[in-house]
Amino acid sequence: MTKRKKAFGQVKIQDTPLGDYFGGDRGPGNFNNLVQALDFLHINCGLLSHYGPDYPLVESRELAPPLDSPLVEHGNLPAFSMVILDRPISYQDEGFQFDIMPPEGRPMDPTLAAANRQTFRDRLPRNLLADMENIVGRKALTPLANYPELLRLLLRMDRGHVIARDTDDEFRLAGIFASFPSDLDGEIKRLGQAIGKFTPGDNAMYAANRLFVYRFLMEQTAFPICGERHTSAALFARRLLRRKERFAVKVLGHSDRTLTTLTSEGAVGRLPRVEKVALVRATGCDSQRLEHMTKGGYFVDAKRQVVILRVKYQQHAYHRDNVMEDRACSVLTQEVVHPQTGEILEGLDILGLSQDRLLQLNDIVRGEHQGAIVYSQREIIAATMDVDDRLRFLAAWLQKNRFQIADYSPDHFERIVKVVISFLDDQDLASCFDRHRELVQEIQGLLTELRLAHRMRLLERLVRNRADYEGRKLQHLQILIILNHFLSEEGEQLAADHPRVMRKLLRICQSYLDDPYLKRRALSYEAKTNYDMQMKSEYEKLTLVVQWCKAMVSH
Repeated sequence: MTKRKKAFGQVKIQDTPLGDYFGGDRGPGNFNNLVQALDFLHINCGLLSHYGPDYPLVESRELAPPLDSPLVEHGNLPAFSMVILDRPISYQDEGFQFDIMPPEGRPMDPTLAAANRQTFRDRLPRNLLADMENIVGRKALTPLANYPELLRLLLRMDRGHVIARDTDDEFRLAGIFASFPSDLDGEIKRLGQAIGKFTPGDNAMYAANRLFVYRFLMEQTAFPICGERHTSAALFARRLLRRKERFAVKVLGHSDRTLTTLTSEGAVGRLPRVEKVALVRATGCDSQRLEHMTKGGYFVDAKRQVVILRVKYQQHAYHRDNVMEDRACSVLTQEVVHPQTGEILEGLDILGLSQDRLLQLNDIVRGEHQGAIVYSQREIIAATMDVDDRLRFLAAWLQKNRFQIADYSPDHFERIVKVVISFLDDQDLASCFDRHRELVQEIQGLLTELRLAHRMRLLERLVRNRADYEGRKLQHLQILIILNHFLSEEGEQLAADHPRVMRKLLRICQSYLDDPYLKRRALSYEAKTNYDMQMKSEYEKLTLVVQWCKAMVSH
């Protein structure tokens, strides 16, 4: 184990040292302060205390949407889930199951404390009973003054625990062995019907779209399709938010090695705010920023350049006309947490999201890329030396980065495409490509989809923002001419090969034609100038072209 100073030794919560925060006579009283203190405590006990030379660091790709399903369980690492409720518990009315831990009182009621310890003992794996005796002894379990020590046991308990206020308005450990409800079937079906992916009685439609809806539902709360611990935490947080609760749900899994918090604080709409904390290498930073972090003491392990990274996410509501309709969340901010002071270092790109993907792509096709990626949600590709691994890596990389690449400028996008095509056309590798024809075809298919998505994104931005990819505003006449040219030249092929995408584009065009100002300008005004006459002509032409294209995709 790497030797280092005690984590967060200089952190203060409202001018109170973290080490003393839970030990006050009345305990923590402010909800946000409590969540912040618990965050430091969980980072220390759940992540830092198990860090060493063999610790499986989280790779940047694991925190960047779209999120990969976990492929490996690390059973030797801690895991837990919990909920913090900013109110007293009403045991029978809570809507989820747990073993209640009544407050032992002040002074402590020995009989009640013994009953709580017995409840805890009954739910703890038998091999941990000796540890419990050493940690707990004859102490009361519910005061948060004892929570930091008790956490060593809670991190090894199968189910969740509950912190809530008591009747004296103090936060306490209110329950253990909690099972958070996860009506996954109901959530998937409700979302699928709400976004038009499911129709009652249409089983074929359900089968075709179920995985899309399932993945979108989970990714809105920054999880891939994964295990029960994470699924129940995500869905329980949604449920609490619908009930207008003030809460925080926290979960740490064996597979993701990531502490995730879902909370009502700062939530927008019907989705909880999400943030994740993990130990990662600062590979996305330049030498100047690395030097700054070294001097400032931000590294957990300076030799390996390991930092505590907090990532906050922004969720995206589904809209059927979005070209990239499966984009459910994106990274909002990245923060490096100081391991001693808890201070935040902002303005960094630890995940490398703003890096030029053209450089990465060149390294991949040359077989020189360092790093790993998940191919087809089931296989980790950790090298690009062999051609078959290079092809799998490239396919996974294109799939992982499709949202960003589709938004590139036309020039930069074409440079990406040219690199991929040059690689696939390399005659020196032709015999290898023949042996892996399915992988080559997969990449070619992804490239076709990317080209289509890129063109649709340009048109989508053009119509919705009345601006080109550089943000330059265009006149209505210019937009009408561009849309007429595109649909007239390529509408028939697009309708035949990609009818779903064509329907999206037609709905966008129709909303543009229905714009009150444009209709008034094109249809109501008497044409007095050459510009007015052109406007009328192009508007009428686009109306006819849209009707023509709609007829093609309706067959």
